[in-house]
Amino acid sequence: MRIDSHVHLWTDGKPPYPFNDQKTTSRPDRSCFVEKLIEFMDEHHFDRTVLIQTFWHGFDNSYMCHCLDRFPDRLHGVALIDPHKPDAAAIFERLNQEHGVQAMRLYPITSEDASWLCADDQLPLWETARRLGLSFTWFGRCAQLPHLEPMLERFPEVNVVVDHVGEPILDEGIDGSFQSLLKAARYPNLFVKATRMDGISNQEWPFEDVRPFVKAVYENYGADRMIGWSGFPLNPPGEDMLGFKIIEETYDFLTQEDRSWLWGKTSARIYVNES
Repeated sequence: MRIDSHVHLWTDGKPPYPFNDQKTTSRPDRSCFVEKLIEFMDEHHFDRTVLIQTFWHGFDNSYMCHCLDRFPDRLHGVALIDPHKPDAAAIFERLNQEHGVQAMRLYPITSEDASWLCADDQLPLWETARRLGLSFTWFGRCAQLPHLEPMLERFPEVNVVVDHVGEPILDEGIDGSFQSLLKAARYPNLFVKATRMDGISNQEWPFEDVRPFVKAVYENYGADRMIGWSGFPLNPPGEDMLGFKIIEETYDFLTQEDRSWLWGKTSARIYVNES
């Protein structure tokens, strides 16, 4: 099974799916509707895609849920929910029960103080995830990971996927705050996406400055806890299979079996309940 693990969809901002300012006041210069995604999936032979709620629509997950309702056999959903709302856990459960949303994205990267990640008021979210077999994706920086660790330890049944190699600060090198991500490999419920390498890099193709970080994740986590992505839809527009090209053409430390994990087997464990 081939699964694209990280795709954003967004509308043109018109009702019934307008943009909002909850996460950003910026606006895209084009739309990316689900029909374009399905065409892309068919062209490149993706069985399933994991939708990550875009910040342009903020905590209003209605367009993503509309897409899930239309293509339930092909799409999985990761919602954005305000974790500080008292009814956050109830919203998470409702989105799962009504639309099949399977995960929630935690968003500490914009937090100056990320200690809220392990605060007591977050326990209902994690209890809900454990009870319903749901997961989290985690969009933060490596230095913030210690705030996540108490939850990883307390809820070993709940899988958490770190987005974008933990957004490493390349100038610090492997021995900087990136070590927090490598040390966290001791938690078997933690996974890492090898995604957005082009955005993390300070260089042009083939983004060699990110390669040592991805290789270190591979050596500490193993391919069966790593996840890849196509790169679709690049914004601004570009080569929509760039992520595939990076993994296939530049990471020669990966075997073909390793690549099969990045290209679907790991995601299937999390979203399709396949081992």
